[in-house]
Amino acid sequence: MSITLKESKIQFKNPVIGQPTRAVEEHYYARRIVAIVDGAARQFRFMANELPFVADEEDMIRAIELQLNKEQTNAE
Repeated sequence: MSITLKESKIQFKNPVIGQPTRAVEEHYYARRIVAIVDGAARQFRFMANELPFVADEEDMIRAIELQLNKEQTNAE
C-alpha cells in the first residue's frame, strides 16, 4: 500500500461555547488529511483523540493505515 500525504488542515473549536476560537493546542478539534493512496486521492478526518495536535507525517500515515485496515476489516 502506497500512501503519500498531499494536504493536512487542522480544525479548531473552543471547548467553551460562545467564546472565541483560537489556533492553540487547547482548542484543537480535528485534522483533515488528503492523501494519495495507491494512486487515488482520498480524504480522511481524525478527531483530536485519534490523532494528536503535534502529529508528524509518520503519525499521520500510521493513522491512515489504521483507518484503511479498519475499513478493510469491516468490508469482509
